Amino acid sequence: MFRFNDELLLSAGDRDLAQKKYPRIFFAMDHPDLRAEFQRVDRLANAAKKRSRAIGCLTLGFAVASLLTFPLEPLIAAASGTPAVSLNLFKAIAIIGAVCGVLAIIFGNLGLAFGKSKRRWLQMRLMTERMRQWQAQYITAHMADIVAAAGSEAGRTGYVAARDLAFERFQRSFLSQISSEYTKYTRREAVGHMGQTIVDRAGQQAFWIDPAWAKAVARKLPADSGGVLEEIFSACEETRLLGQAQYTNYVLSSEGSFWSLPRKQIAMLGNTMFALVLLAFLSNFLALMIAIWPIAAIDQTVVGSFAIVFAILAVGTRSVEEGLHPQRELARMELYAAQVNAAFQQFTSSNLPARKVDALKMLEKASTDEMIEFLDANEHARFVL
Repeated sequence: MFRFNDELLLSAGDRDLAQKKYPRIFFAMDHPDLRAEFQRVDRLANAAKKRSRAIGCLTLGFAVASLLTFPLEPLIAAASGTPAVSLNLFKAIAIIGAVCGVLAIIFGNLGLAFGKSKRRWLQMRLMTERMRQWQAQYITAHMADIVAAAGSEAGRTGYVAARDLAFERFQRSFLSQISSEYTKYTRREAVGHMGQTIVDRAGQQAFWIDPAWAKAVARKLPADSGGVLEEIFSACEETRLLGQAQYTNYVLSSEGSFWSLPRKQIAMLGNTMFALVLLAFLSNFLALMIAIWPIAAIDQTVVGSFAIVFAILAVGTRSVEEGLHPQRELARMELYAAQVNAAFQQFTSSNLPARKVDALKMLEKASTDEMIEFLDANEHARFVL
């Protein structure tokens, strides 16, 4: 069994397994140049994502720290003991709060550093997803060529040479022009592509990276007397269809990293906000009761300050949720999982090659739509109060 989401055969173990299980078509599955470029860009994307998330959370930290300055004054006065010490300590904290407020405005509302890091992450992620889709679409569109090439060394060499040339064109026209390509995918009319393809017949072919592949895939598949076509379908099922199904199952689960799982984010952030709001109400209620029935040992302003602190922390937690937008991520992944499952069911339930190819096309269209929705959601996400 291949690891989920690894149709590019990134590990040596996956390549060894593929060569043993699919010896006649391994030449079509193995793409060293694409794999090397994918791994290079993927490392950059992961680093940019971490940097973007860190800057976003730091911005929120600055904003929350600034807002907490004045609510902390009664707490400082109660803890310091003498008015002079209390005043000096509060002045120092006030200066820190002011600096934090300025930094929050610069990094948050003006988008400096955060916006640049986030856009670099999304551009790199667009590159990796299109490379992944390029590999799957090329195989889907050129099954007839793979069957014809599998019987001879010359045929295999010719297929690899043509594929490598096509990938070089893709590198020049898309990967090296990612800034302009990213803008095309994140315009609001690009996001409308998802709805247009439901009613626009021409839009059904919009997912193909190379428009010529829509014609290539329509060619009649040759007779499969040697079982090569069956091997292609088996490889597509195990590495692409099953891989995407396993990927969606993972993302929709609650077992794993907080930063990767929207369901886990919803639960943890929701519980945290509920607890903070509850504490704010309880503190406020206690402060009101002390105002009505004073207690000498308890300062009403100190208790009221706790209510404000809890309320500010609750707003900060809500801002983290806005930046991560887990509800939209969950809805996006649930839709994609349903589309992947539909394609998988059609693929496995049919014995007709044409129906299996249609299922693979369904998956590639769903993958493109999911990618566009992902880019739109994250392009407009903000870590601000």
